[in-house]
Amino acid sequence: MPQTSRPWFRKQTGWWMAQVNHKQEKLAKGKENKREAEQKLRDLLSLQAANPQPDSGRLTVAAVIDLYIEFAKSRLDPTTLEERKRYFQAFAEAHGFRAVNDRDCLPYHLTAWIDSKPEWQSDWTKNHAVAIIHRPFNWAAKQRLIAANPFRGVTHRPGAPRRPMTDDEFKRLVVASHGRQVKVGPNPGDRFVEFLRFLRLTGARPCEASKLRWTDINLDSAVVMLVKHKSTKTQRTPKPRVISLDAEIVRLLITIRARNEVGEFVFYNHRGTTWNRSNLSLRLQRGRKKANIPPDAKLYGLRHAFGTRAILNGVDIKTLAELMGHTTTRVTEHYVHIAGNVAHLHAALQKVNGSVTPLPVSATPPAVESHPDARM
Repeated sequence: MPQTSRPWFRKQTGWWMAQVNHKQEKLAKGKENKREAEQKLRDLLSLQAANPQPDSGRLTVAAVIDLYIEFAKSRLDPTTLEERKRYFQAFAEAHGFRAVNDRDCLPYHLTAWIDSKPEWQSDWTKNHAVAIIHRPFNWAAKQRLIAANPFRGVTHRPGAPRRPMTDDEFKRLVVASHGRQVKVGPNPGDRFVEFLRFLRLTGARPCEASKLRWTDINLDSAVVMLVKHKSTKTQRTPKPRVISLDAEIVRLLITIRARNEVGEFVFYNHRGTTWNRSNLSLRLQRGRKKANIPPDAKLYGLRHAFGTRAILNGVDIKTLAELMGHTTTRVTEHYVHIAGNVAHLHAALQKVNGSVTPLPVSATPPAVESHPDARM
């Protein structure tokens, strides 16, 4: 008969501890908090009972999600995993107690959960959420931990394709983003504009720019070298992500560095914190509203505009894939397809109208298919 787990006090650290599922767990700090430790142990044992071990043959939704997260920790980019965990947490709060079988877990449960989120207004977000929830159950089925994904067959129509941000939208956004003047340093809006300019002229992903460190940059060689990046864990032989810098971007970085601000990162907002998904989204929303720009003008649209602009200016697909950090040219081909169609249509229109005026190099096509990692 297995021994009942009991809390015990570790003098060296001042923590109440217990052995739960072959692991030592911290319960409460301080010798006077034994009652709190006992309650925490009861909670852990209840959770253990509700989420059986993988070889038990009676896994719950929460247990499958936890097992997948452990599996993904060493295989996914931390940012990607954290984003998925937000969806996993929300789904587990609603249905984590359900046993994974065809009787207790139904496709309806996932469909109803998606429909219960009024804050998810776009089809893109709903489709993305469905795909994320499928991942742990598809993985568990492949590992033969469960018979099959109980939510198989649940889909949601894909959202409208993401599009490049036009040159006019970018200019209006820059003007609208300039904020109040301050006595020392750049005004709050200028810091956001610096971030926008970097995205537009490098084709970098917003997450790459927000995490950019001075140690990643070699201004003498005019390159950024990212050892850890989005594709690191998907490449058989990991290669650094190289972002080439032109003279305008080098001057921008020199200006930022001359401010001698304390911190390892390049881009900070006016509060002295790094840019992240939340504060970038809020800043962009305010800028779009002030500039009267459509809500589908996203930060990732600057990356799309970079790729489309490159094709229109004659950059070959292999070189563009390297510039944009694509591991293959498969994704880059979207830009060739759209830009080629636009150039063909403009040439035909010139023939119809008898025009000899060439298409401006700065013209940006109205749409381009989204890559799955588009977020902003």
